[in-house]
Amino acid sequence: MNEDKVTRVCQDCGENFETYRLLCLGVDRYISDACPKCRTKKREHFESAERQRLESESIERKSNWRIDSGIPQRFRSERFETFKLKSNNLKKIHTLCHEYADNFPLGRKPECESLGIFSKGVWGLGKSHLVCSIGHRIIDRWLGAGTNSPVYYITEPQMFSRIRATFNRGYDNNSETEEQVYHHLINVPLLIVDDIGKEEVADPRFVQRVWFSIVNGRYDNVLPLVITANLDPDGIANHLGGSRNNEAAFDRLYQMLGGVFWEMVGESHRRQLPDGK
Repeated sequence: MNEDKVTRVCQDCGENFETYRLLCLGVDRYISDACPKCRTKKREHFESAERQRLESESIERKSNWRIDSGIPQRFRSERFETFKLKSNNLKKIHTLCHEYADNFPLGRKPECESLGIFSKGVWGLGKSHLVCSIGHRIIDRWLGAGTNSPVYYITEPQMFSRIRATFNRGYDNNSETEEQVYHHLINVPLLIVDDIGKEEVADPRFVQRVWFSIVNGRYDNVLPLVITANLDPDGIANHLGGSRNNEAAFDRLYQMLGGVFWEMVGESHRRQLPDGK
């Protein structure tokens, strides 16, 4: 194979440029048909188009994640920036949640502490807004390319209803099994359970069984939980099945939370009229 330096006319801009002609098996071939400047433009154009394609795919993927995350429509557009900081306590919990979301490990097995927020006997302080903001922030930061959302939000009543629905599955192969529900709740990178103990359940053994399965599964998988409740820690322990001293689910949950439950205090924003009226 012979190689000669030659001058050619760029097929894109018409300028002369130097390249090499290769004689291979009696056939002339050239290293390039375009000048270096035009080749650079083509490469930059390709790279820009590829970046736009990947960004478009990421936007679409995260949009689908947001829908699949279970975050309610009411909080679909809410973020940390839209939370009203009406007291020092709310500012502290807001900062806590924001830092939790910003520092959440981005991987399939995010090993970090769980987060528990409660407001004893008070509703409407913004717990749901904050935990949904955690979910949004983690979705925004998530680097994975899978089809499944890294975050799943569900209220405790919804969780119980989803599990009960499997009891009447019958021969409908299109509905999910109880095992599939638990597999999802136990293995999603971040599970957010809102409104623990908000509704009284007739069968406390069912509550205990469900919570032990979920807490124990995520405990074994070293996966975090974010929970909210209108019960204090003793109330949560009783709800999960007994007391601080004899409930295995609460014992594991307590360890996952690092022994800390964060309290929100104040007046329900739902009862406050605009402009202080």
